[in-house]
Amino acid sequence: MRLLAIDVGNTRTKTALWEGGLRKEWDHMPVDMALASVTGEMPDWKQALPQAEVAVLTAETPLPIRVDYRTPGTLGADRKAAACGAWALAKGKNCVVIDAGTCITIDLLDSDGIYQGGAILPGLRMKFDALNTFTARLPLLNIADGLAMPADELTGKSTEESMAVGVLAATRLEVEAFVKRYRELYGSVEVIVTGGDAETIAPASAIIEKDLVLIGLKEIAESMIRKSENRTL
Repeated sequence: MRLLAIDVGNTRTKTALWEGGLRKEWDHMPVDMALASVTGEMPDWKQALPQAEVAVLTAETPLPIRVDYRTPGTLGADRKAAACGAWALAKGKNCVVIDAGTCITIDLLDSDGIYQGGAILPGLRMKFDALNTFTARLPLLNIADGLAMPADELTGKSTEESMAVGVLAATRLEVEAFVKRYRELYGSVEVIVTGGDAETIAPASAIIEKDLVLIGLKEIAESMIRKSENRTL
């Protein structure tokens, strides 16, 4: 079985191929199944991947977890896939799933495999853009320009440093507060962080897995295959 997972985000697209249980780089050869999570613009699959028939993760796609969400049709495919990936990694533990991308999502998956929902926060780039866009004098800062501040630094000594503290340190504190509250409610929780800004905002002792959505797509696809095989027995 050659399984292709495709993560179409707001800024980039990532792929991973699984064959015989092993992950490989996709060789652009035909696959038995392709499953995509689409957060950004929907690709023209026939042009982008003429070698594969691509299934897109929707609200109707069966999952290896249960979803307790009042509006399941609006739940982002990336959040569902990341939760399924976290379920595979957490091995039955309560899990906080953090995706630090264009937006930051913080979700809870309990030890029964039930996705309980979560929060959507502005991402780092969005916050820096807002400070520049909605003020007359604040500059547009870029995380790539050496803005990383020590995790415990709360006193910027210049306008740029104060902005960095206001975005980077404040976001870390937001994330830590969510994790602390979940631990108060659920006891021990595993924290798994993904996304382009994972290293910047991850709490101490968190697991960083950049390909969590791709792992989740693999878990969903394999669950779909098992259910299909059981129906034919």
